[in-house]
Amino acid sequence: MAFRWDGGFIMVEWDKFDEGVEWYTTHLGWTCLDKIITPVGKKAFLKMPRLGVVTLKSFESELDHFQLREKFEGETRLCFEAIDLEDTLAYFSKEKIHYTELAPLPTGHRRFDIQAFDGARLTVVHNPKQDGQFENVRVTGFSDIVCMSIGVADIGQSIDWYEKHLGFILEGHKVRHAFLKVEDAYDWNELKQVVYDAILFEQIDRSDAKNGYPSVRNYFDVRPDVFYETYEKLSEEGIQLSEIAGNANTGWAGFHFHDPDGNQINVWSYPLR
Repeated sequence: MAFRWDGGFIMVEWDKFDEGVEWYTTHLGWTCLDKIITPVGKKAFLKMPRLGVVTLKSFESELDHFQLREKFEGETRLCFEAIDLEDTLAYFSKEKIHYTELAPLPTGHRRFDIQAFDGARLTVVHNPKQDGQFENVRVTGFSDIVCMSIGVADIGQSIDWYEKHLGFILEGHKVRHAFLKVEDAYDWNELKQVVYDAILFEQIDRSDAKNGYPSVRNYFDVRPDVFYETYEKLSEEGIQLSEIAGNANTGWAGFHFHDPDGNQINVWSYPLR
C-alpha cells in the first residue's frame, strides 16, 4: 500500500507561530518537544500525552502546498480524542473556547468540534474507556476510534474513487456512511507491522464541490522511494496536483490534491531515523 495514514499538520500564520504553540500547550495539555525553522518553514512538534505527535506548521507564501488561502475548512476532519467529557467541556466554556453540540458516530461514540487557535477546527471524539487516565489534559491524542471523517455527496462514488486512487479498503457500507481502512504509517515504518486505521465517510447534502483548505490537515505517508512515482501516477490518472514542496530525495517533501467533493488530501514523505 503506497498511502498510509500518518497524522497531520496544524497550520498557523508565521507571525502568530509562537502564540499558537502556547495556545495548544496551555489549553489542550500538549507538550512542545522542539521548535525549528526548516527549508519549508517553521515547525513545532507537539507531543500529545496518550498517542502521537502533531506538528504545528507555518504557512509559506512562496510554496504552493503551504500557501494561506481563503479559509474554507471543507468536510475533511482530522480526529482527536478527549476524556472526562464533562470536565473538558466545562474547561472550554470557562476559557470561552467555542465547541459544537455533541453528535453521535456510527460506533456509538460522541464527537464535537472545537474552534482552536486562530479559527482552526479540531474534531474530538470522546473515548470513555480512557476517562480518568490523564490530569489537566483536554485532548489526549489522535483517535483510535476513527482517525478521519470525510463528508461526501455520494457514498458509492466516493468509495470507488478512494479505492481506485488511494488504495483504501472498504470495511463496511450503509446508506449514509461507510468505513474504509488504510494502513497506519507509524506501525509500518517503525514496527514493520500492518495495522489499519478507520476512516469514516459520511454522506452530506451539498450543492457544490468547493475545494477546502483546512488549517488542520490530514497527511498520508508515501515512502521516498515511491514518492515521485506516486505523484506521476496520480497526475496520469487525471488528478490535479499542487506543486511539490521540499525534496523527497534529501528530506521532507509534500503535496496535496482534492477529491471530487473538494476534500483536501495531503501527502508527505520523509527519511526514517
